[in-house]
Amino acid sequence: MKKIIAPFWLQTVTGLALALALTGCQDKPTVTDPDAAMRAAGYARAPVITGIEPAGSDMVVVTGDTLPNARVRFAYGNQRAIGVTADSKGHFRAELPIGAQGGIYDLSAGDVGRLMHADGRLFIPPGMPQKAILMRPGAPSLPVVPHASQLLVADYDSAGAFALAGRVTPKTAVNLVVDGVRVRQMSDDTGYFSAIMQIPSPTQGAVVADVSVQVGETSWTRTISVTSATGEGDRITAIPQGWRVDWVLPGGGIQTTLVF
Repeated sequence: MKKIIAPFWLQTVTGLALALALTGCQDKPTVTDPDAAMRAAGYARAPVITGIEPAGSDMVVVTGDTLPNARVRFAYGNQRAIGVTADSKGHFRAELPIGAQGGIYDLSAGDVGRLMHADGRLFIPPGMPQKAILMRPGAPSLPVVPHASQLLVADYDSAGAFALAGRVTPKTAVNLVVDGVRVRQMSDDTGYFSAIMQIPSPTQGAVVADVSVQVGETSWTRTISVTSATGEGDRITAIPQGWRVDWVLPGGGIQTTLVF
């Protein structure tokens, strides 16, 4: 049986847990507002997407939360951007153009001179906003719309680091089989699951990954062709029953994301 390896680029920390303890400082007032507590510790809440809706054939409406009155920016295309301002409760709403192949957006919010980025680059497939994801460097992609089921996403790089993620029913056992290697995961309370493994490098030739997903009595299979990225910059390509996104990492290089 093949040994499952967690490649180094998938071992990055993708979340931050913050605990505040008030010891020996009883003379100081207790901070109860979560945003104020994060600021006091030197952190600020990154913008979070709460919904995506189509608005005609070439526009989408994205809603979300961030710090109150923060300036929110969606960068896309060739140095184009759309900015909106969150309200006093931190809610924001932005109307964004989307192309025939979908759109890739870099979401950030400003806070007293600091720029806070969303946890990944936003990809919205054309006509299917329920399958929008955050493409995260060195980590499995994260579905955006809560409780969107039957979503499967594969991420890989030129070294053969490979990740699967998706959404099924909440708190459900998910059995994943990739080329005979079995991984068992439990979906969280939103139905999200993910798994990481190693496959041969696609730079040595095309790699075919036969993926089987079983959830309870329901199962489906998909043959994924893993090929090396070519060219430069972000590219979206339609593939059978999905989309391929070759996108530029912040530090350089290309990560490929397949959305089904």
